[in-house]
Amino acid sequence: MERETAQAGSAQVMAEREAAIARSAEAIRLHDEHNILIETGSEPVIDRLARHDVPAPAVPAELWAWTFVAKDMIDVAGLPTTRGSALYGGEDALTTAPCVELLERAGGLLVGKANQHEFAWGITSENPHWGDVRNPRHPHLSPGGSSGGTAAALAAGIARVGLGTDTGGSVRIPASCCGVVGLRPRAGAISAEGVAPLAPMFDVVGPMATSVADCAQVWRALTGEAAPPPPSLSGRVVGVAEGCAQADEFAELGAEIREIALPYDILTPYWTIVGAQARRTHEATYPRAAASYSEGVRRKLDAAGGIGHREYRRAVEELAAVRARFAEEMSGVDLLITPTLGGPAPRVGCDEAAVRGEVGRFTSVVSALGLPALAVGDLQMVGRREVDVLRAGLCREACGGGIPEPR
Repeated sequence: MERETAQAGSAQVMAEREAAIARSAEAIRLHDEHNILIETGSEPVIDRLARHDVPAPAVPAELWAWTFVAKDMIDVAGLPTTRGSALYGGEDALTTAPCVELLERAGGLLVGKANQHEFAWGITSENPHWGDVRNPRHPHLSPGGSSGGTAAALAAGIARVGLGTDTGGSVRIPASCCGVVGLRPRAGAISAEGVAPLAPMFDVVGPMATSVADCAQVWRALTGEAAPPPPSLSGRVVGVAEGCAQADEFAELGAEIREIALPYDILTPYWTIVGAQARRTHEATYPRAAASYSEGVRRKLDAAGGIGHREYRRAVEELAAVRARFAEEMSGVDLLITPTLGGPAPRVGCDEAAVRGEVGRFTSVVSALGLPALAVGDLQMVGRREVDVLRAGLCREACGGGIPEPR
């Protein structure tokens, strides 16, 4: 009898896997014209997955039958990594990035490599090489960038969760534009091995999901760190910046509310460092292969071309000074909330260069400060540790807090 029960349980979990793959395959078909995935291998990733037999787990797997996508900055063995560019992707990756391996070991099913803004440097995910990613939830809006394909895959039902990268807002801006959830962890919290760089001082891998609960579960699979939700935020002090519309919600959850001013002066050294590091990242191909770059990324690299080592060193010192000053100002504050976007969400066909400064001003400040942040749609929660923002997000979600729409 025990053997028959075990066999029935095994059949059930395998049926769950097959059903999850089938749902993803149907969503991929329905959204084929949205340019959400980059397919450059010998067969679609979903087909490769469907024919790959795996045994049922002996013990319950944390993410069993959870479908996920990985931004195409992240290596998966046997698949090309294009970086959203025409210059890369000619050879298959030889190894799989640890962040992908961890999700697969937990039972996750990789169903595709997600499209993105070229080289992960932009906020619209308009891509001249692989097609502009379209927003399945808000067709008049860009999906955001640079992890726009990952966010769009979640909004379209192609995947339950995903992996993006974030340098100045590339997980959080798409989360707002597509109405999903994205976590920017601190640098080094998740291994960046096997992930193509843009500006290594600020580059991070971040999980994305359609709920805070799912995002927290992926965080646990990636790091082993659980984030049990508190029943309230009583005793917590929440700083509010830029008149964040959700301030009253946090007060109702028991938090004490304080006004906080963001340190915008950190953006000058931040962008100097990003530009200088991006130039170094691209030194093997730019300007030698400039014709293969999109106009937008060419402009950014050209603008960074004159940054010398003295200016760079001064920027690093200024960044450290502003971080130290703001840490003092945040003494006694447990959480900071802001809108995710600094202005209206970018529209389809907008001039990315004209809007990126305003759209990304809140997310860029947080990146420059080196703090973890959780974007729940157009609400950004910033703390000292990832578990702090996840627990606050889980508390709000458990009390009925939804995902704020983009403006």
